[in-house]
Amino acid sequence: MSAKPTNYDEYFAGQSELAQTRLTELVACLKNEVPNGIVQLKWGKPALVTDNIVCVFATFKKHISLHPTPSIISHFADELSQYTTSGNTVQFPLDNPLPIELIHTMIKRRHYEQTQLDMGWK
Repeated sequence: MSAKPTNYDEYFAGQSELAQTRLTELVACLKNEVPNGIVQLKWGKPALVTDNIVCVFATFKKHISLHPTPSIISHFADELSQYTTSGNTVQFPLDNPLPIELIHTMIKRRHYEQTQLDMGWK
């Protein structure tokens, strides 16, 4: 049994080559929308963090999951209809290219949503 990763570099190193490729693509996409965000582990999963958590993500045997918020998953339900979703999660198959433009749009909205809530706006 291997030790649980304690940081993102350890998490990344423990993934398959394909998962590492998808993680690299996803993190680049996330950081493009939230340049001041840093990737940390939260609950054993990578998370993009500013003052708060923007989103959490993780790789599994056959997919990479992205956990923004239920409001984001709901808002983009039509665009996400070809993927498995639940609550605050969408699963993208590892063996398919990531829908980068869709992820950009989702994270842009999530970051806007978060900054507006942080300012007390609704």
